[in-house]
Amino acid sequence: MAEDVKPNISKEIMERLKSLDELPYFPDALMRLEQALNENENLPMENIVQLIAQDPRLVAGLIKMANSAKYMTGNEVNDLADAVTIIGLKEMRLIAHLIHYQTSFRRKPPFSDAFFLKHAFLSALVAQKMAIFFGLDSGEAFLAALMRDIGVYLLATEDREKYLEVIKLTDYDISKLALAENKVFGTYHALMSARLLQQWNFSKETIIGVAFHHNPEKAEESCQSYAYLTFLAEQAVFRLGIDNGIADITDEEREMPSKKLLDALAYFDLSIDKYDEFAQQAYAEAEKMGI
Repeated sequence: MAEDVKPNISKEIMERLKSLDELPYFPDALMRLEQALNENENLPMENIVQLIAQDPRLVAGLIKMANSAKYMTGNEVNDLADAVTIIGLKEMRLIAHLIHYQTSFRRKPPFSDAFFLKHAFLSALVAQKMAIFFGLDSGEAFLAALMRDIGVYLLATEDREKYLEVIKLTDYDISKLALAENKVFGTYHALMSARLLQQWNFSKETIIGVAFHHNPEKAEESCQSYAYLTFLAEQAVFRLGIDNGIADITDEEREMPSKKLLDALAYFDLSIDKYDEFAQQAYAEAEKMGI
């Protein structure tokens, strides 16, 4: 991880949250679904429906999504099996993770969770589209971008007042966020996010993509593309003029992309116009899904 981060601090925070029963949990139904799909990609629909049906939140969320403009067939969907069929297995898995993410935390954070969640989901859609374009695993890319900032919630849960101090130090500039978190907590959100995903047994690609999304050049080469993809996905949503409830890029950076952004685009040999096009496509898709 970054040299200025003390890994023991993040571990201690995780242990405290766990002891206080404040650590977000990974639902049994989703865990069993992931395990079953890993063992058999052609799992029968009946088995999939049985697994999802164990979690009422997933059932309600998937039926609601199946009735969104993106998937609407003309007839109202009220049955879980119909919803899964309409959405499709691959998309269903990712939407199930989104539903879980939206309902993981018991406490309201000291910032706009609506903005925060919208930014996370839009970033995930951008990452998914870029991954498909570059021939990377679109599911892992989606999850890395979706989960990249879950550590912000962990730090805010650990100490709400201290995270308000972080927000003040950040002064609404996303480039200052990690340094502000380090100053106040002795660790930062990307590392906290990665530790939680390790506990949830997410893939190495997703964990590395999350851990290094603020400094992708430092990620190990085998997973570096996911770190760059996660960074670019986050920045793309900022370029749309959508903040995450905590910070944003500057107006100057929207007009004149930073060297860090240009270096990340160069890693994929991606033009700025094509990059912004992915963001616009993701935004249009999210609107159809009611996000």
